[in-house]
Amino acid sequence: MNIHLTSGRTEMLTSQITHKIDAGRLMIVPVFTLLLIVNILGIHNDVKELELLSTIRVATLVHRLLVVCFYALFVLLYLMRRSARATTNSFAAKIIAVVATFIPFAFPVLSRPINNLDIMLFADIVMIFGMAITLCSLSVLGRSVSIIPQARSLVQNGPYKFVRHPLYLGELIAILGIVMARFSLSAMSLFCLLTALQIYRAMQEERLLAGTFPEYESYSLKRARFIPGIY
Repeated sequence: MNIHLTSGRTEMLTSQITHKIDAGRLMIVPVFTLLLIVNILGIHNDVKELELLSTIRVATLVHRLLVVCFYALFVLLYLMRRSARATTNSFAAKIIAVVATFIPFAFPVLSRPINNLDIMLFADIVMIFGMAITLCSLSVLGRSVSIIPQARSLVQNGPYKFVRHPLYLGELIAILGIVMARFSLSAMSLFCLLTALQIYRAMQEERLLAGTFPEYESYSLKRARFIPGIY
């Protein structure tokens, strides 16, 4: 009898430990930590170039600092995040979420920076604006952060008072700045694809949140998905 009880308790403990393992955390944290280190090294190079002070170089440095803050905060929140109350069962939704997350890294490969200082400066300002929205949204989302569609809590404060997906909006604005700085047909086409994937991703998250939080329907009816008064 004692042997069976001990065995049962061991199986229960093993099940609980397995349940607590956050697979997303194990995969994402190392990747984003590496990206954080790469961007910190990039800042070191940008600071060296500030010896020849220019508005564009200052704007580039500010953008890089915001990116570093984003990765640092993202890693921290992923390490501290709550257990998910619900996760999408759609394999396509999970794959598209991961693809949409890493598509932006393809833009530097598609084209080179354009040779126009005014456009480059404007592009940097757009990137800074987008990253500011992203950072603000991420800090408010807090421990509910996730890449694949998951439900942890219903966040309604900060930028979430105005739109349902300010984090994606900020990311798209920042990436639009990258497209402007490296404008080409291929870069613009990829941006359109990314926008479509983010819309699909947002809709999948909304479906999951509506099924988890009864109050989500009322929340969503009062707020646009991305742009107030438009969409």
